[in-house]
Amino acid sequence: MVEAQTRMKKWIPTILVVLVLIVGWIYAANQNYFREEEAVKAKLLGIQSEDIQSITIHDPSEDKTDGPASSSSSAQLELKDGVWSMVEPKAYPLNGYTISSWLEALSGAEQELIVEETPTDLEKYGLGASAARLDIKTKDSRDITLTIGGQLPADDARYVQVNSGPVVAVQSETIGNMELTRRDLLDTTPFNLDETNVVSLDWEGEAATWMLKSASEDDAAERTWTMNGEAVESTDAVSLIGKIKNLSTADDVRKASELKDAVPRFTLSVEQIVNGKNVTDVYRGLTLASEPDIIYVITPDGQWAYSLQADALQDAENFPDTLKASDTSTEATSEEDSTSSTE
Repeated sequence: MVEAQTRMKKWIPTILVVLVLIVGWIYAANQNYFREEEAVKAKLLGIQSEDIQSITIHDPSEDKTDGPASSSSSAQLELKDGVWSMVEPKAYPLNGYTISSWLEALSGAEQELIVEETPTDLEKYGLGASAARLDIKTKDSRDITLTIGGQLPADDARYVQVNSGPVVAVQSETIGNMELTRRDLLDTTPFNLDETNVVSLDWEGEAATWMLKSASEDDAAERTWTMNGEAVESTDAVSLIGKIKNLSTADDVRKASELKDAVPRFTLSVEQIVNGKNVTDVYRGLTLASEPDIIYVITPDGQWAYSLQADALQDAENFPDTLKASDTSTEATSEEDSTSSTE
């Protein structure tokens, strides 16, 4: 009995040490000492979209060729009287929706972590002379330079530097929404129309003449439509309108005044109900003898010329023939089914 008590006394200091360690570990765990400190996300630029007055896109690819600037070359955009416009290299028309989304992406971007507080070698991050860069000027005359570099080796993020500050990491998805080229911002669709607003299309061309007209003011998919006075399915009518609306140029737009000795190919009159008013826009299609496979679509204001491949317009031009072929095929199928049923 005495021997057992003696052994117990020997173990008491060890037990006390273990208890102290356990209590200390529990306290430290509760104080987050064993957890990685979460990176505090911060706004990358510290501005709101409405603060931005102008943006200059610097694309280093422009400097790699002695030829004319490509469709992704540098550009300068400015906000004037509430409207964004491109002032360099030309006053190209812009896609308003894309511009709005781009400004939101820039103002909402967050940095994930700081990679290096005072960088001395920017080249190793891809932030040297070959990096893409945005020069942003705010309405209160602040200048912000955003430089976008290479990919982090073990993360879905890119190196970024704002002005001459630290190198930070920004998610690649966020970068994708900010790193737009001039080409991305252009309005590349010549036909400004909405399926829900269109009430008639009048095509007059050397290959075909037709008129698609709505007989009611219901939703586009529920309206009664006629093609050259004959009833057509509303799905066919809406499909045609959509095809025309989505036609897009693969090149920069040109000033219509640059087209010399152009020959008329077609005119398309588009009647729409916009804010309760009937509005008619007339688009002209022109061709040049030197470019027989290209049709230039001139906007209603006569200012811009969009180049489209001639075959891209064939679906619209030959739409009545397509409908007839479809009707003939349907009738033939019906007759075959009827004959088979009789037999």
